[in-house]
Amino acid sequence: MKRGVILALALSWLVACKGEEKKETKAQAPSCPSKLAFQEKLKPLVGEGWQVVSVEPLKDLNLCAVVLKKGFNTFVLYMDPKLNYLISGHVIDVRRQVNVSRELANKYARVTEKELKKLEELTDLKFNEGAKKYVYFISDPDCPFCRKTEPILKEWAKKRGVEIRHIFFPLPMHPEAFDKAVDIVCSKKGYEYVHKDFKPENLCEEGRKKIERNVKELSQMGVSSTPTIVGMTGKVITGLPSDEKVLDELIR
Repeated sequence: MKRGVILALALSWLVACKGEEKKETKAQAPSCPSKLAFQEKLKPLVGEGWQVVSVEPLKDLNLCAVVLKKGFNTFVLYMDPKLNYLISGHVIDVRRQVNVSRELANKYARVTEKELKKLEELTDLKFNEGAKKYVYFISDPDCPFCRKTEPILKEWAKKRGVEIRHIFFPLPMHPEAFDKAVDIVCSKKGYEYVHKDFKPENLCEEGRKKIERNVKELSQMGVSSTPTIVGMTGKVITGLPSDEKVLDELIR
């Protein structure tokens, strides 16, 4: 009899513990302050020009994901609901195998109609010219990730009927990139030269001024890295595209 009572009590205790575990693991979404509150708090830290465009609660971490935007740049920070602590870096959801920070940044990465018109003015050459749909491909001639992106983008463009409008944005870290871009513009070389290794020779003044304009105006718009791809809808992706689904979002 005593054994039966002890066993029943033990089972009751286990059930109660399991119930407590379930209660403990069921995280509640934090109550995040307004976008304005984050804007005021972050202004001294991030500087002028950045706008808080979204605040989303991360219930598993009891944090607020704050999405900031400035021109082409979209950045994600994390803060506690009381605005006492700031975390900068990538959050990876291991269960879903998703970079939460990049997912949020891509969700809000978009440029205006005015900025799209400016990109049209800066276009240096085109691939698959005449297609109804289009994207802008901002690249550095010597950027390794641009070189990896090019065949992926070209194959996708041919399959989807998309025109690639190419804009050169040589970075200071690649000392020969600027002159290569100038040569391609001056010599009116074909698209196969955009990331090709060659010795630049034709450095006409017109071409130099054009690439200088690219660097100046794209920098003012917030472009800071390559590859950067901008869709006809205004959506922006930076870095090597993970798959065709990501590229498809640029023309929807």
